[in-house]
Amino acid sequence: MDSLPAGLQLHLGCGPCAPRGWVNVDGALGARLARHRWLRPWLRRLGLFELDWPEDLVIHDLRQRFPWESGSARVVYSSHTLEHLTREDGRRFLAECARVLAPGGVCRIVVPDLAAILRQVDKGELRATELVDALGVSTADPNDSWWKRLLAPYVRYPHRCMYDAACLVDAMREAGLDARVSPPLLSRIPDITDVETTERACGALVVEGRKPRATVGALP
Repeated sequence: MDSLPAGLQLHLGCGPCAPRGWVNVDGALGARLARHRWLRPWLRRLGLFELDWPEDLVIHDLRQRFPWESGSARVVYSSHTLEHLTREDGRRFLAECARVLAPGGVCRIVVPDLAAILRQVDKGELRATELVDALGVSTADPNDSWWKRLLAPYVRYPHRCMYDAACLVDAMREAGLDARVSPPLLSRIPDITDVETTERACGALVVEGRKPRATVGALP
């Protein structure tokens, strides 16, 4: 197996998981608000935001151009983030992942597996009335109080695009990555268990892509 190039290890859409040795990045509203310490007591009362964010978190809207130079990363890892972007925003996100990767670098994406969810419906393991909840496309929660229901569309992030294996592999290849489905917790990334957990990866769709190395004799 070829070694990875030198460079950054980007953890995009990290949430509260922020291991050392990674550039941990998130653009959630809760992360932005939590920077204002005087707001935290009020935010805790609302109970709508994750507030335990790492101090060195990089806050960035992942729908926008990434703030890192082209070819500066050896690894890009993102778990349960891509599905919260629209199809077009997701394409731009993957293109940016490919741009910042150095040749030979690895991009690993984890998303809910649409095909697995639909198989549950076919087998009768998931009722049709439960499908919307399983897809995660609604901001509603039946346990919400009236004021949480009022605020939910503005502070929760439903799924905006779903993927099966073929669609995600195609999207990553379109971005310029040599992509294929990968087993959970098995990766070209040596310290993958720093960021990937059994809970979030098993039963999900995992696709890993590598940025091609320059071909000897190729035109610039």
